[in-house]
Amino acid sequence: MQAKVEPGWRFWLLAVLLGGGAALSLGTALLFLVLGLAMAAPLLGLPQGSAGSFLNIAFTSAFVGTVMLVGLFWLIRPPVATAAEPAAGQRRLALASLAMLIWLPLVGLFRVVESSALAWLLLPPLVVIGAVIPAWFLIELARRGLNVLPRGRSWQILSVSFALTIPLTLLLSLVMLAVFVVVLGVYLNTQPQLLADLQRFFEQFDPADVDLQQLELIANQILANPVIVALLISLVAGVTPLLEELLKPLALWLYAGDRLSPAQGFVGGALCGAAFGLWENLSALAGAGNGGGVLILVARIGSLLLHTTATAIFGWGLASFWAQRRYWGRLVGSYLLAVGLHAFWNLFGVLSAVPVTPRLPLLNRLPVTDQTFNPLWLVLPGMALLNLLLLVWMNYRLQREAQTAIRLAHPSQTDSPAAGTAQNQPAADERMEDILSNRNT
Repeated sequence: MQAKVEPGWRFWLLAVLLGGGAALSLGTALLFLVLGLAMAAPLLGLPQGSAGSFLNIAFTSAFVGTVMLVGLFWLIRPPVATAAEPAAGQRRLALASLAMLIWLPLVGLFRVVESSALAWLLLPPLVVIGAVIPAWFLIELARRGLNVLPRGRSWQILSVSFALTIPLTLLLSLVMLAVFVVVLGVYLNTQPQLLADLQRFFEQFDPADVDLQQLELIANQILANPVIVALLISLVAGVTPLLEELLKPLALWLYAGDRLSPAQGFVGGALCGAAFGLWENLSALAGAGNGGGVLILVARIGSLLLHTTATAIFGWGLASFWAQRRYWGRLVGSYLLAVGLHAFWNLFGVLSAVPVTPRLPLLNRLPVTDQTFNPLWLVLPGMALLNLLLLVWMNYRLQREAQTAIRLAHPSQTDSPAAGTAQNQPAADERMEDILSNRNT
């Protein structure tokens, strides 16, 4: 008879995080739902312009709260000793791939609904569905053939990312932004002419009637200042990637003592990154309904792919180090690679937003057209493809390592019919350790 294992510190920490996070998210969803419906009711005389945004936030908060409830369920559910089922992972990937095929016409429906009079009612669920499907597909692509996490652990990692990682990242990002504003303000005090132009512009600024020519002049004046450009680049492509890539796999640290395998770190990191990217996308789509939601929905897939790949790679490095305490190269190298991918993505994202003129270095031989074309627009799709290839290659490499380990440990079983399904099954003692650690969370 197996002795009863009492819940440890991790169980109670996760119970507080997920229970409190679910209550807060669902309460926020209810509040914004009531406010959104009140704004949408014409008889109340409230401004109807924000009704759609409020309802988008309500559905997003309800989705996040539901994920936390599922994570809480898998936390308190007694663990069951079940063997790994590779076929289940294949079915999940097939369903996620089918969902991506459905997602394509969903984008067209999104565009139609966004411009309709009932956008406030029909768009919020489409926002959540349209953002969740690509994240689900990337998660299944990352763990294809790697059925390595204990049952229910994936939901716990997703839930902790929503409940802890994202709020902490937002808080530290606000602190970082405040420091940047202070430094920028100190520098502007040494530039009286630029400061006077900025003050005059904001005094005359009218959101309903934006003077694009004046806005362009101010932007060119700012971008012509090397100090301000250096500060912007250091914030966007320096401090931000360093901070976010360090914090995104925070949920994995709760399981650092479980001797995670590199494959488990990779899959767990992909879950952390996908949760972070999904939250960013849902936040960006909160204002959908003004005609620009479709562009955000499609364009943000690149950033979702970046976060999933970068954090999966760093999760692999973290787990490799935790397992044997000697893979310093993997730990440092994976973090620097994740930061580098993130930094270049942010850098080219900012640069591609600036119109290119023939006077720019290395681009002055491009043909001049009637419409301004920025060749850097081609860089981001190329980087998205690079991230996708890295994600698939790492998955393939880890599958091959698992097959090699199986052949070395059980050479007599490699030719048996069960060898293919056994390659992802942990040894009995490791499976029992996973079960006990899951109970003792």
